[in-house]
Amino acid sequence: MQLWSRKNEESPQDFWKETAEKRGGPIGLTSFATFLGRSRGELLELPGLLYTVGSVVWFEDFERDNWLSRLVRNRHSFEKTELSFAVAEVRHAKLVTRRGAVSAISGTVEPDSLRSVTFFNRIVSNPIMQAALQDGSSLFFDLLLKKEFLALFAQGK
Repeated sequence: MQLWSRKNEESPQDFWKETAEKRGGPIGLTSFATFLGRSRGELLELPGLLYTVGSVVWFEDFERDNWLSRLVRNRHSFEKTELSFAVAEVRHAKLVTRRGAVSAISGTVEPDSLRSVTFFNRIVSNPIMQAALQDGSSLFFDLLLKKEFLALFAQGK
């Protein structure tokens, strides 16, 4: 017995094929991620995908589809977020505490003053990836493949 029909949903293979065509190259590293925000900005907490195409990192979020959103659908419209940055734009990437990331996003601390998480922090909390860009701002992501993305930024240095 099927309770929900998802006929309009595309397969993951189709999604990645279309994304590769749209972005102009094969998809490399992929991870589920939450974009927390940009330093001196707004705390966003947007769930989505972080992936690479060549030497460019992309993030895009997706509209949440659940029973509650169907009830209140007309109350707000979904605005898709897509952002990209070149690996070469990243001065450094490191894991920081969530508290530090939120403080940098709100502007109460400078992103360059954030320290890397300690071994203890890695055990008791979920570290956040900070990508410090050439323009002095930082982007903050909570992602599954932390080591793999950190290694991506270390390769170019």
